[in-house]
Amino acid sequence: MSTPLMLGGSAVVPSLLLLWYVYARDRNPEPRGLLLKTFLLGAAICVPVVPVAMWLESLGRAWETGVWSTALVRAFLGAAIPEELFKYLVLRRYVWNKPAFDEPLDGVVYGTTASLGFATLENILYVGDGGLGVAVLRALTAVPQHAFTGVIMGAFLGRARFAADEAQRFGLLAAGLGWAILLHGAYDTFLMTETGFALLALPALLTSVGWGRGLYKGLQREQILLGTSLVTRRFRVEERLLVEEPAQLAVEGMGTPTISAELGVAQVRLSTHPPREPERTFFSWLKLGLGGIGLSACGLAWLFAAALLLGEPVGSEVAVPVLIVCAIPTALFLLLFRSGLRGPFETQLA
Repeated sequence: MSTPLMLGGSAVVPSLLLLWYVYARDRNPEPRGLLLKTFLLGAAICVPVVPVAMWLESLGRAWETGVWSTALVRAFLGAAIPEELFKYLVLRRYVWNKPAFDEPLDGVVYGTTASLGFATLENILYVGDGGLGVAVLRALTAVPQHAFTGVIMGAFLGRARFAADEAQRFGLLAAGLGWAILLHGAYDTFLMTETGFALLALPALLTSVGWGRGLYKGLQREQILLGTSLVTRRFRVEERLLVEEPAQLAVEGMGTPTISAELGVAQVRLSTHPPREPERTFFSWLKLGLGGIGLSACGLAWLFAAALLLGEPVGSEVAVPVLIVCAIPTALFLLLFRSGLRGPFETQLA
């Protein structure tokens, strides 16, 4: 009983930690219900992906004449194209017209959520077949790869959602899907050669991570700059407008309040200097990494403890120490992970 529980936990925990990190980083958090549905839809598309992938791969069998051609067919036709296409459909057909999708940066949040939903169920299937070693390897490689191709696709879809014309929108949508397929396919191709070239999957992964972070930070910076041009406060005639209120509305408290000639409108014109964007320090990333690894290990410990306590009756002299041994490190690693989310940060000019 303990083995299935431990394998299931090791398959699920990495995706949930990444999802928690994405949600905690969002300055305007999306509705939890919509995120949960997007996550579950991302997992559900595993069902249609399998037959479509098998069909596409069968079409490419004629080109399988060597190591690289076989790897390319398996990577692109059997994995990247069907998987990224169905993730795209979740975003385009389900999330696209939701009222909560009200800023370009939301595309990254929903793209990552759908991708992690898919990665979670896929992980369960792979880990159930390959064991704990596969779980650890995929937690460090395949899960982040899914997450960051979701970031990249979501960044392009977020821009497309608010594009000025149809031609620009179509170009951004095509680019988002195309780049996600290309990066995913390149990563899988190197792995599926099953030769020394499989080590090149790591640079492919790092390319996705680096570009995804850059796109996310760019959208975040644009969002901040867009909000620093003018803040308008409308109020009732009988409402008393305090001098401090406009300053609190301004970014970093900059700006001088002015009341327009039209009664009931207050405007705060902000500084035109670029805002300062917080940047995580190495110590912050270290806390996040150690906290995430520790929580993953604690999740496995809790599953093992549950299997031990539920598998056969034990007395309180055994149950209490087991629960204490699990609870104390879990609480400590949870505090460490939350502390990493909060900082420390370095303030740099955007």
